[in-house]
Amino acid sequence: MEKQFSEMIKNRRSIRSFSGERIPDEIIQGILDLAAYAPSSWGGHPVEFIVIRDRKVMRELARCKQMGAGPLGYGDAAIVPIIDKRNLELWVEDAAVVSTYILLAAEYYGVAACWIHMKDRRGHTNMAEDDIRELLGIPHYYGILNAVSLGMPKKPNEPRELAAKIHYDQY
Repeated sequence: MEKQFSEMIKNRRSIRSFSGERIPDEIIQGILDLAAYAPSSWGGHPVEFIVIRDRKVMRELARCKQMGAGPLGYGDAAIVPIIDKRNLELWVEDAAVVSTYILLAAEYYGVAACWIHMKDRRGHTNMAEDDIRELLGIPHYYGILNAVSLGMPKKPNEPRELAAKIHYDQY
């Protein structure tokens, strides 16, 4: 199992182009089921997910950010993690952790994925978060850090080797 996990971690990439093949609903559900196990501040598990499969809505979602959101417009699905910010100081951290779990779960299921950052980015009319909130009907007290575009990969990822830059005790 250790080798499988390490290979999964090493193979994961941000993929911005997809084959066009449909992701089965049960795989989307499996990704969300695994993401639900992401750790959260105070153990509250405050994350909710908006899953988008409608291509028209996905194209509109991609237009909520001025640049860099293209994969949302041509993927097969998108997941927008949202977190109720009321009484929750660490919502950005919780959203980042659950989004990482989404990326890893997608890799586990053989689905290509790409994080599209939205927080504090310009949209076409307002800030990207505000445009998404309006498009998807999300109440104002929910935080939106990012969206994750999903699709079936065109080809397998090429192996790569990276090394950690490690400092012990001090820089």
